[in-house]
Amino acid sequence: MQKRFKLGVTLIAIFLALIIWLPQQILAAGPKNVIFFIGDGMAVNQRRIPEEVHGRKLFMNTLPVVGIYTTYASNTIVTDSAAAGTAMATGHKTITRFVSIGPKRKIAYETLAEAAKRMGKSVGIVTTTRITHATPASFGAHIRNRDWENKIAEQYLEKDFEVWMGGGRRHFIAKKVENRQEQDKKMKGKRSDQRDLLKEFADKGYAILRTKSDLLGLAIEKDTKVFAAFTYSHLDFYLDMPEEVPNLTQMTEVALKILKQNPKGFFLMVEGGRIDHAAHANAAVAAVGDTIDFDNAVKQAMDFSKEDPDTLILVGGDHETGGMSMGIHSDYFMRPEVIKGISKTVVALGYGEVLKTPEKAVEIFIAQTGITDLTEEEIKQIEKAIEMTKAGEGYRSPNRTYNPSWFGFAFVNIINKRARIGWTTYAHTGHPVLLTAGGPGSEKFGGFYDNTDLAKRIADLWGVTLKTWTLKRVKR
Repeated sequence: MQKRFKLGVTLIAIFLALIIWLPQQILAAGPKNVIFFIGDGMAVNQRRIPEEVHGRKLFMNTLPVVGIYTTYASNTIVTDSAAAGTAMATGHKTITRFVSIGPKRKIAYETLAEAAKRMGKSVGIVTTTRITHATPASFGAHIRNRDWENKIAEQYLEKDFEVWMGGGRRHFIAKKVENRQEQDKKMKGKRSDQRDLLKEFADKGYAILRTKSDLLGLAIEKDTKVFAAFTYSHLDFYLDMPEEVPNLTQMTEVALKILKQNPKGFFLMVEGGRIDHAAHANAAVAAVGDTIDFDNAVKQAMDFSKEDPDTLILVGGDHETGGMSMGIHSDYFMRPEVIKGISKTVVALGYGEVLKTPEKAVEIFIAQTGITDLTEEEIKQIEKAIEMTKAGEGYRSPNRTYNPSWFGFAFVNIINKRARIGWTTYAHTGHPVLLTAGGPGSEKFGGFYDNTDLAKRIADLWGVTLKTWTLKRVKR
């Protein structure tokens, strides 16, 4: 009897030990794949206005689960992308400009991407901004200043994520031409330490991609890893994209082909980062264009989920930008057809040929927008831009930080007023952000909650606890 008792106690102890020590990935019952789409600066109206412009429902807005969340940082109601990205990536609040570290600079927070890697999953980071910009950095770096992008680039080398795609090659190549590879000699570098991080990535087994041809011609094998920085800084707006640069949809498609090879699944963060920049400039045409590109990337993920249904798709934003509105003043209507008729971003017009030949501004505007019935008030706005440019004040518009060209400022104002699209600020707002979701576990993301709950709920679905550790001081 005593032996049986001892045996029973032993078996119970073994059982409990197995429960405690069994790897978390075995216990995890959540989705194998998680694709997290973040439209930077995208809230409700950024998702609705393109529907009116193009006369169809956005793919992201057809996902079955709908939630809404707050975005405040620990030090302000109106957040920035670093604090918001940290909340979404780690489940913790921090102060603006800090990237996945605590507000007292003593603790680092594990990100969803890092936790996925710990679980044996593959990881991808895809963006239309510089890869080292605040939102992607929030998933792959820990630093007290989002602007220390050279240091962020160095931290990426340590991660061994399978996919890095975006812009910002300047932070990965040397300042001195002689220290750059032949393909990079015509591009300015930002690294005064003269390191060639592209070569260091290649030495770690990454395929280095610089053009759309490189991307679309990539031969994907079982162990393929990719580092792609296609441009000097951010990618161009979708409507202005050069032929040699891929759009977000193309990057997402290739990323999925690489990541899906892992039988344990993957985590992919896809950022439509230039929606935010368009909204900062109050440029409705650019905002709609980049939202459409972002939505097409979501469609890629939705199609992929039909191939592998064990895929959770989340589509949200880090914050709202611009206070974008549907309707202005005392009007009870919009004219979305004004936006649809323009094939290039109007803001881009303010930084090109018009600065060299300001006297041709009206002619250039008409040629690019197709608007031939300019009013007297609209012509006066363009004449004001001509006057300021000729006086040497061409880059001192009222929106000096985000759309400093007087021509860019005048052009977007003309389009906004015609389309009846309003803006309340050149910065961010504290508006809550809409989220839609589909796939296994998506039911957890309905309701009204905080942005920190996103990472917490994904981690709970995976059955993991996001870690923290003492932060090592990083010198600039």
